[in-house]
Amino acid sequence: MEKYQGVKFQYHQTKTTFSYDHRLPDLNRWAYLFSQLGLAPVHGSGAYGNHSYRTGDTSFVITKSAMIPGEILQPNDFCHVVGFEEQSTTFITEGVAPPSSESFLHNALYQSLPDINAILHGHCSLLNMHAEDLNIPVTKKFHDYGTQELAESALGLINPTTLFFILKDHGFVALGEDIDSAGQITLKYFSELITLLRIA
Repeated sequence: MEKYQGVKFQYHQTKTTFSYDHRLPDLNRWAYLFSQLGLAPVHGSGAYGNHSYRTGDTSFVITKSAMIPGEILQPNDFCHVVGFEEQSTTFITEGVAPPSSESFLHNALYQSLPDINAILHGHCSLLNMHAEDLNIPVTKKFHDYGTQELAESALGLINPTTLFFILKDHGFVALGEDIDSAGQITLKYFSELITLLRIA
């Protein structure tokens, strides 16, 4: 796995606070659960995972860069991305924290999938290893984290029926009409993985 080096894009903070609703505690709960299950393992500078929910056509709330998930909600662990300037590859944000390093990925998926309202992205080497056994689609080529190339590889794979897939040699992505749907489909594949390993 590539060593984490922070975000690879520019961002422009317009406000130090942002508005949120009941979905933010839900997102925090799933982020914490994934960290405890090893689906978004914690490391010295944060966790291998990032999660978001849509707030508008071009906006979403996302975990901050280098977030270490906690059981109790800390709003400053999240950032509101309110826009993206393609020419300068700059994200426009609200909140004190920088957005997740995978904001390119989340932004691209939301722009391409209008019915998707939540994205959970984690890392599980066993899911990567057994993707074929579990009939999980995998992108064709490895790309470094936090890049537009990684985001584009995901777009080359998705279709309206693909709600869970793996970025080659990287991690999994779960999509849902809401946060719980994305979380539940992840747990479904995780459960199937455990069953597969027990049988093997």
